Amino acid sequence: MSAEDLWRATLHDFNNLLAGLQGVLDLSDPRLPLDARNRMRLETTLEDGKTLIHMARSLALGRHPDSGLAPWSEWQAALEARLESMAVLFRCPIELRDREAEGTAWPTVLVEWAAAFTRQILPWAAPGPLRLEATAAPEAWILTWLGDAPMPMALLPEPPPDSPQNLPSLWLRATAERLGITLQESPGGLVARMARPCSS
Repeated sequence: MSAEDLWRATLHDFNNLLAGLQGVLDLSDPRLPLDARNRMRLETTLEDGKTLIHMARSLALGRHPDSGLAPWSEWQAALEARLESMAVLFRCPIELRDREAEGTAWPTVLVEWAAAFTRQILPWAAPGPLRLEATAAPEAWILTWLGDAPMPMALLPEPPPDSPQNLPSLWLRATAERLGITLQESPGGLVARMARPCSS
């Protein structure tokens, strides 16, 4: 990823962000308070903006949060909170399932990564429901997005030259490389694996 790639992705995504804000205003009656759906769209768009700023800062400056561990129940609640607004915005229910995750500790940085990845595939998963399974195998934390949503082109092992370049895809790829997250397509869905220390 070059500096030009980062600039292009940043400008492209923030242009889309402003268009999203304008869309909320265009669909609202200026004489009335925002209805529940448009308020959710506005709040989600603003949160997206904060996330994009974090991603751009991380990519430009190489600053990364500490990857501590959290109990499964806390980790699950944090990710479900991130997924809730996406589900409403895309009208696609998202179910986070526990498969041998209870009683284990999960890396907090994986919450943000899983949320960003889910956002990338939601347009193809809608109307859903999209089911996400979390498994703590002895050797790895495993997340499986069940269904037939395709792997985002920018996250393929060898992305084609014309694959979309946006901040989330650049950040997802860079963070996966930094944390050793591997992605693969399986008959049942998309699978992400992050190596798990024996002590976790």
